[in-house]
Amino acid sequence: MNKNSQKLSRKAREWEFRKQAIIEAAQEVFLREGYHKATMAQIARRAEFGMGTIYQFFPNKQILFTQIILNKVEGFMQGLKESLATKFTGKDQLRLFIEYKVNQIELTPEFQKLFMEIFYIRQPDIASKIINRLIVLHAENMQIIQDIFSRINKEDNYNFDPELMALTVLGVLNQIASDWYLGLLSKSPAEYIPGIMDGIFGGKNSE
Repeated sequence: MNKNSQKLSRKAREWEFRKQAIIEAAQEVFLREGYHKATMAQIARRAEFGMGTIYQFFPNKQILFTQIILNKVEGFMQGLKESLATKFTGKDQLRLFIEYKVNQIELTPEFQKLFMEIFYIRQPDIASKIINRLIVLHAENMQIIQDIFSRINKEDNYNFDPELMALTVLGVLNQIASDWYLGLLSKSPAEYIPGIMDGIFGGKNSE
């Protein structure tokens, strides 16, 4: 429910309810069918609305797909920031960051496949909007990890290059994600977490 829903009129509440129902139905259809095979007719049937109602909210499939992907990435960042706020040392935050990312890889494979599909979509209006937002979020992730390594340097007397370590951590996690979806890993993503931590801290004091 919108935090300001008590101020909305009955018509506005109904509008928001229908919009959310369409987004949820579309998400299910896109995850099942992929972007190219999904149709607005399938989404309308799943949402139990007429086609006219669907187009009132979303003029085409591209706009609806973009909305769903952006909702997902925004939710990821919000959840990550809220989780990091519960940890007080740099090492704890680093482990949590890695665990959070790895959990997303393992628990939402369908979404990850949709992310990969973005780069093969030929509609520039989809790819550009999503990729532009992903670039901003990547910069946020880079800054988060750099701040974490700066804390680790101060708390535990390390001499890490925060920018280099941020690139390294994100690079490793992205490679794990890519290989996981392609079926190339010999074990689950979560099983790599201890090795990542040991690799960073030389096998010592990684807890």
